[in-house]
Amino acid sequence: MARIKKPTIKIVLRKGKTLANGKSPIFLRLTFNRKAKYYVLKGEQETLSCEQKKWNEEFGRYNRNKELNHFLDQYELRAIQVIRDLENTDFTFYLFEEKYFKNYDDASVISFFNSIIEKLTAAKKHGTSDVYRDTRNRISEFRPKVSFHDIDYHFLNDFESHLISNGNSASTVSIYLRTLRATYNKAIIADIIKGDMYPFKKFKIKSGNATKRALSKKDMQLLMNFKPVPNTRKWHSLNYFVFSYLTRGMNLKDMALLKWDVNIVGGRIVYERAKTKNTKNSQGHNIIKIEPEIERILNRYSRENQYVFPILQPGLTELTIRYRIKGTLKKISKDLKEIAGELEIECSDQITHYWARQTYATTLKRSGISTAVISEALGHSSEATTKAYLDKFEQSEIDNTFHHLI
Repeated sequence: MARIKKPTIKIVLRKGKTLANGKSPIFLRLTFNRKAKYYVLKGEQETLSCEQKKWNEEFGRYNRNKELNHFLDQYELRAIQVIRDLENTDFTFYLFEEKYFKNYDDASVISFFNSIIEKLTAAKKHGTSDVYRDTRNRISEFRPKVSFHDIDYHFLNDFESHLISNGNSASTVSIYLRTLRATYNKAIIADIIKGDMYPFKKFKIKSGNATKRALSKKDMQLLMNFKPVPNTRKWHSLNYFVFSYLTRGMNLKDMALLKWDVNIVGGRIVYERAKTKNTKNSQGHNIIKIEPEIERILNRYSRENQYVFPILQPGLTELTIRYRIKGTLKKISKDLKEIAGELEIECSDQITHYWARQTYATTLKRSGISTAVISEALGHSSEATTKAYLDKFEQSEIDNTFHHLI
C-alpha cells in the first residue's frame, strides 16, 4: 500500500500577481497529495509583498530584510506546528485551515500578545506596540508555542538567561520582562489565567539601571566639526544626529516626516510630535527657530523633494514608513559609533541616535538652564511637578537657550 506523503509548506512569492503598490503578494503554500492551496500572508494592516528582484526564491524570504523576514518566520512556525498537531489524524486542508487560523487557544501567550499589539496599532500607539511586538518576538524565538500556564519561575529564569546569552543589555532584558509581566496581568484581568498562579511573586525583575547617556559639550563639538565625505551614508547620519541635537532632540520619525512646504515656515520649523499627536498628552505644535547652524544642515538638502530629508518618499504605507525609520536608526547608530571611535570619544561603542535628545537636555542643564525651561523645550507633558505651577514659557525664552548648545 502506497504511503501517503506528509503535507509540506513553503513561503512563496506569487509572481503572476501584482498589487496596487506594484509588488507581488507573498503566500503560504500548503501541498498535500499533489494538491496545493495558497494562503495570503498579511502584516499588521496590509498584505505582505515584495519586488521580484528583492526576493530569495530558494529560501522563500526577503533579501536583507530581517524585520519582515521575522513575520514570515512566524507564519511558517505556526504552519509547522499545526501540521505536527495533526500528525495522528486524517489530514485535510479543512482541518489545517481550522487549526491554523484558530491556532492559539485562549491561554496562548503569543495569541494574547497579538491581540494587544493589534489594539495598540489601531490606537496608533506605535511606540508601545513596538515594545510589545519585540517582547513577543523574543518569547517566540525562545519558545514558539507557550501558554500562560507554562509561565512559572523556571520559565522566567530560563527566558532571562536566554535574553542575556543573546547579547541583550540589562535594561533591555528588564523591558522585555516587565512587558511580559504587564501582559500576564492583562491575562488575569481577562480571566485567561488565575491570579494564584502569578509567577512574579517569586521572580523579581532586576533593575536595568538604564541611565541615559549623553555626550559632553566638548565631544558634541568634535562630532559637529567632523567632516565625512559629502553625500555618503556617514555624512547623512551625522547630519541627522546634529540636526536632532540642535532641534531640542527631535526624534527621527518627526525629522523624516518634515516637509519643506508644510513644516519650514517663516524661519521656523513647525511640527507636531508623532509620538503624542493622537494622545491626551499632545502638546500641539513645536516651534523651533532656524538658527544658522540648523540652516546650514537644511541647505545641504534639495528643496525640490517633498520631504526635507531623503528618508521617506511619497506614497509609502504606514508599515513601510515604520520599517524604513527603524532601519535608518540602525544605520545612524552604526555610523555614529564608527565616527565617535575615530574621534576617540568615550563610550563610542554605545552611542546611538537617541543620545542627541539626552545630550541636548544635559548640555542645557550643565549650562545653568532651569529644569522647567528644559522640560518645556523638550515638550514633556509628564513633568507633573513642573506643570503644576508653570505657565507656558514665551517662545523667545526657549529660543534663547540655543546659544548654550554650540
